[in-house]
Amino acid sequence: MKPTAISAKMKLAGGLLSFVIICIIVLTVMMNQMSKKDSYIINIAGKERMLSQKMSKEVFSIVYRHSYDFRELRSAVSLFENSLNDLLYGNDAKGIYAPQNEMIQAKLEEVMEYWKPFKDEVEGLEMGIEAVRPDIEVLTGRIEKLLFLSDAVVQNMVRANLSNVHIDLSGRQRMLSQRMGLYVNRYLRLNNAQDLLIYRDAKTLYDKTIKSFLEDPAVKNSPEVYAIVKETNTYWEDYSIFLEKMLSKEAKINKHLTYIYEKNIQLLNAMDDAVWLYTDHSEYKNELFLKFQYLALLIGFVIIVYAFVMTKEVIEHLESFVQKAKELANGDISSIGSGVHLHEDSEDELKEASTHISQFVNKVNYAMKDSEDALKKAENAIAQMQQIAEEMEDAISDISIDENEKKQFDKHVNATEDIAIQSAENLIHVNKMIQKLKRSLNAMVETSGEKSS
Repeated sequence: MKPTAISAKMKLAGGLLSFVIICIIVLTVMMNQMSKKDSYIINIAGKERMLSQKMSKEVFSIVYRHSYDFRELRSAVSLFENSLNDLLYGNDAKGIYAPQNEMIQAKLEEVMEYWKPFKDEVEGLEMGIEAVRPDIEVLTGRIEKLLFLSDAVVQNMVRANLSNVHIDLSGRQRMLSQRMGLYVNRYLRLNNAQDLLIYRDAKTLYDKTIKSFLEDPAVKNSPEVYAIVKETNTYWEDYSIFLEKMLSKEAKINKHLTYIYEKNIQLLNAMDDAVWLYTDHSEYKNELFLKFQYLALLIGFVIIVYAFVMTKEVIEHLESFVQKAKELANGDISSIGSGVHLHEDSEDELKEASTHISQFVNKVNYAMKDSEDALKKAENAIAQMQQIAEEMEDAISDISIDENEKKQFDKHVNATEDIAIQSAENLIHVNKMIQKLKRSLNAMVETSGEKSS
């Protein structure tokens, strides 16, 4: 419904424009805050990609450099997991909201599925390195001891004058002890399967030879040689078990390492997809906000145009009304004969002013009627006074009185007639002015009534 009052039109235009401006301000503030949060969240998600690579880098650095400093690795694991939980479930304290659409939710859940076993493998690798570290620290000493015992076997066989075959085989044992130590160390450093095969061959040959010495009659016939061979075999059996346990632990480490190497790229790609989903969602919200801003600006422009047209219309109505009021005040009958023009869509305030003028005209009509009645009564009174004066003059002429007294009496009668005539003339003049006002107001009321009907 179109408002008809000036105040209602102004309130409507001002209210609508204020509402649009307030909405733009509020949404702008909200979008600024949301943009800050979006940027913060995208930064965290992007950091997750870096952390996935940092964890892998730290793992390989620890394994191949034989470092036992896990602080950077543990920090990266903890930060990655905490950030992933914040992204997936939200964290009000940090200003991180939960995923705002199903695609981001599904992708983060996928990342979590990759992360749980990946974390288990990282922790397993760390525990494996911690478990094998004591063995690596004593490996060199044990290799040297086996070399020492193997060398003692050679020297005792030389002193016992055993055959060249025995001395050659014992010398080879000394070489095999070094060979095993070398390729075990290389395997632990480089994880080369060929090094492990060479170690296995050397171990088999060493074990076969030491066992043959224990069964050899010539060795048994030499107490000193047999004793050192037996001591060496006892140490060898314990040493070979030690090596196998250490290599078993290393195999588990390598298994963890292989898993991390293979799955790292999956974790990275899934997290990268999540970052792009966050970016797309943020851009979509920004585009939606821009569309709303354009729409709000268009609505604001329409309201401004409406307010301009409405104000122009109100001003035209007021100017017309004021002009006719001026003409009425100046008493220009020829110019106000057509009355005050009020359009059909004139404002309520102008219609109300017209109503008050009509009421005023009615009061003037009542005053005019009373004036006409008074004028008639005055005319009757004057006629009666003239008749009485004539009768009195006739009566005086018949009465014998002094000429001076007669003149004095005529003077009083004439004065009374003059007062009555002057009063009648004044009433006639007032009556004419009221009739003039009545004609002007009636014309104005009739014209305004026709325009408003």
